[in-house]
Amino acid sequence: MNPVYILETSVGLFGIASLVGLFTGRKGTYLITLLASLLLFPVSMEGIRGFTGEVFEFLPTSIAVDPFSALFLLVLAFLSSALSLYLLEYEVRGSDRFLSMGTNMALLSAVLLVSTDNLERLTLAYELFAVFTAVIVLASETRRSGRSAWRYLVMTQVFGIIPLLIATALAYSAVGDLHHLTIHGLRENIEKLPVGLWLPYSLYLSASLVRSGAFPFNSWVPRAYRSTPSPFVPVFIIGEGLGLYLLLRVAVFALPPSRVLGYVVAFLGAVTTFATLYSFREIRLKRKFAYHSIMDVGVSYFALGVALVLWGSMAGTVALIGALLHSLYQMIYKSSIFFGLGAIEHYGEEPNICSLRKLLKGHVVSLLIALSAFSMAGFPPLASFVSKWLIYQGAMSSMDVLLWLMAVTVAFLGIFPLASILQVRRINRLLCKREVEREEIPLLIRGVVGLVSLTGFIVAVFPFMVLLWFTGALEELPIPLPHSPTELFFASPSSFLAIGFLILGAIAGWKVGKVPTERVSELLLIFYNVGDILYESADFFVETGKKAYINYVLPVIKVIPRHELPLIKDYDDALDYPVRHLDEAIFMPLIRAVQRIALWGKGRNLDMNALISGFAIAMALLIVLLGVFA
Repeated sequence: MNPVYILETSVGLFGIASLVGLFTGRKGTYLITLLASLLLFPVSMEGIRGFTGEVFEFLPTSIAVDPFSALFLLVLAFLSSALSLYLLEYEVRGSDRFLSMGTNMALLSAVLLVSTDNLERLTLAYELFAVFTAVIVLASETRRSGRSAWRYLVMTQVFGIIPLLIATALAYSAVGDLHHLTIHGLRENIEKLPVGLWLPYSLYLSASLVRSGAFPFNSWVPRAYRSTPSPFVPVFIIGEGLGLYLLLRVAVFALPPSRVLGYVVAFLGAVTTFATLYSFREIRLKRKFAYHSIMDVGVSYFALGVALVLWGSMAGTVALIGALLHSLYQMIYKSSIFFGLGAIEHYGEEPNICSLRKLLKGHVVSLLIALSAFSMAGFPPLASFVSKWLIYQGAMSSMDVLLWLMAVTVAFLGIFPLASILQVRRINRLLCKREVEREEIPLLIRGVVGLVSLTGFIVAVFPFMVLLWFTGALEELPIPLPHSPTELFFASPSSFLAIGFLILGAIAGWKVGKVPTERVSELLLIFYNVGDILYESADFFVETGKKAYINYVLPVIKVIPRHELPLIKDYDDALDYPVRHLDEAIFMPLIRAVQRIALWGKGRNLDMNALISGFAIAMALLIVLLGVFA
């Protein structure tokens, strides 16, 4: 059967499931989600050979699935299938209807983002994913879920969709035709860009970092994870993978690889890994694992940066495959962890160190969660150990001092996930003396946790199962490729150095995990201070944007008496004020600005339809100024 037709059917079923869930809120809706997810498996298998086509007559969208996008599509199919099975038994706390609608539409958007090669449709899918994941947070109806959703949405709009829309407008100025506004079209017309390459690099990097929750846009991750029911967190974890996919697609397959961009991405990834230190301050498991999740994202970006710096060498290829492996591994084992935490919420309790006793009391689920947690910690020979082996090997194969410093930093911080896991077990034994009764976990929940955990274990321990797929995904790139697992994992003598770092890290993490938490906090005080500085730096940009919005934008779109404006300190304070009636006079400056951009563009480049480019930028601004609050 035609894979394009199957893909179109799958996307359509996700849309139907969202509507059925919105109007009924019944658990049976997830059976439609399951069917849509299962259809993605043959699509991803067919993607190994590659196929193209077009879906949706009402909104024509070009599709181009190659081995690279098929990798992400396969993991997406697996996790969405597991999620739909899990939710058939899970007792949802929140708005059933909006959670169902938001989840299905987010999955639909993720499928489109991975499978389309049209930059305009990719931007649309990015925006839809941001909006409907915000709906998931808002529909959770937990304490502060409204504020968390609001901050998440504003951050993804300001630092995500606006840069992406501007980048799409620039790409259109180079290609000159919406029909050919594709990854391939941009690569062929790269010399026609009206600006330097640094601007598209910066714009796509910002959108990717926000989507993945990497520094300096990582502050939304703990808040969103805390506010969202645990089984729905894997949707956000899928989004983290989509952020790296977006940057890989652009920085590797469309734009020429940049050594400077590599250093920037590697540095931001290394800085992001500092988030793992904050896990020692948390007894709430969702926030604790959220900080570890941020670190995993940082490791992936560090690996991608190393690959860009060493582009064209076998060391760069090893780091690139390590980045892909780590990104896909983490999507699996982190989802398993949060599926396990959902078993605690199923009892009606908040997942924390003490409530974990319900799972530790004779449940096989506790063993499965432990397997995923140790995979995250890089314990030999589990998932994170395998991917970091390649990442450290690639970074340490060069004589680049900067890469070495960043690699040693990432390796040092890598000891703390294991220490944090052991800390949970030790505190549970010392402080949580309350006896609990074992409660039976529904079969589907146990089965999903087991399936996801064991899949992550098998693929990690036997990485040769996906090696051919990985090399096939990178065949079109001008880089050397390994032809066997031995050539990949032992590409240079630094392979043994990487193994040594990982084993020493595991030993150090084991010892640190047995040290009293207060003593660890004292030893890490200097790193907490560094982390606080980084956090404050990131928060400065967000707060500056918020103040500018409150002082200059709100008076335009809301009816607020001048004497009450100083009383508004946050977004929530402005919700009760009515929306100002907007007439055409307000839009005249914007229309004139678009006209000026069109005239300027016509004079600069006869091949550039500057009116459309300016309109795209204007629409991006309108999303923030009007669309969110109208």
